[in-house]
Amino acid sequence: MGRRKNVIDADLFEREVNIPKQLETDYDACLNAFIKRCKIRNLSEDTVKYYWQKLTLFRDLLEQQRISTDPTKMSLEIIQNNIILYLMDNGNYKASSINALLRAVRAFYNYLYENGMIEHNPVRKLALVKAQKKVIETFSRDQLLRLFDQPNTATFTGFRDLTMLQLFVETGIRLREMSDLMVRDIRWEDAQILVKGKGAKDRLVPFQPKMRRQLRKYVMIRGDIACDHLFVNIDNHPLSRRQIQDRVRKYGRMANIKNVRCSPHTLRHTFAKLSVQNGADVFALQAVLGHESLDMVRNYVNLFSNEVADAHRKFSPLESLIKR
Repeated sequence: MGRRKNVIDADLFEREVNIPKQLETDYDACLNAFIKRCKIRNLSEDTVKYYWQKLTLFRDLLEQQRISTDPTKMSLEIIQNNIILYLMDNGNYKASSINALLRAVRAFYNYLYENGMIEHNPVRKLALVKAQKKVIETFSRDQLLRLFDQPNTATFTGFRDLTMLQLFVETGIRLREMSDLMVRDIRWEDAQILVKGKGAKDRLVPFQPKMRRQLRKYVMIRGDIACDHLFVNIDNHPLSRRQIQDRVRKYGRMANIKNVRCSPHTLRHTFAKLSVQNGADVFALQAVLGHESLDMVRNYVNLFSNEVADAHRKFSPLESLIKR
């Protein structure tokens, strides 16, 4: 290639220079791009809704304080001072609620940084708020039996509700997972049920002969209808999550259970407690419950295992000191 001319042609100064458009830094545009990516990754509707709600709240909190929402101007200090401390001082937010917001914010800005939409990552060193560990509420065996006694099994709705209550206790599945169950998800030959877990991670959860008999009777009573959902209402429409929650609450009131929140999540915790007390190990429990990490499962084992109490009987200082 020859040498360039050292004299600049005058007409070059008259031409329009095509400068690439600056990267879109509008918060809503970035949020829409992030949500689109979540959908492309086939995240669940609940997860996408969670991100949308939390990141919209994040934007609103910044606007309330007249702070720029431009993602390129975000910093760790703003998140700490104007989100975390602001919510602690003014929003009466619990640590768990703040952390739910922070997890969404971290996912959002990590996405923007990894895709070159911002030069600096403000959440690289963002830590969650330390939350005080709460005692996990569970039903006692007596309360469970009282709960099972409440549905009127002479009716379709009562028999259905007893089947749901027992299936919660037998499998420990989540409320959403229960409402999403289809008749075809029952694997009768293997005594397993296909559960559609978080993040499109399906798992097979086993059930035992007593649950099998209850399910068989319920499916027979339910009959062959157009709706594919396992649990349906009197009009043969799928039971909503709210309806399932309401049924559990109703039977809790009827059973006069007052010291424990009567909810599907309490039934899930109760499954974990009884499983640990019956000898389940952490890996089996993780597989059935569908937890990604062992942290929560270890928490169940630490809380509910009989081993600590059994060992304490052997090394109790007071028992060995006092002979009578």
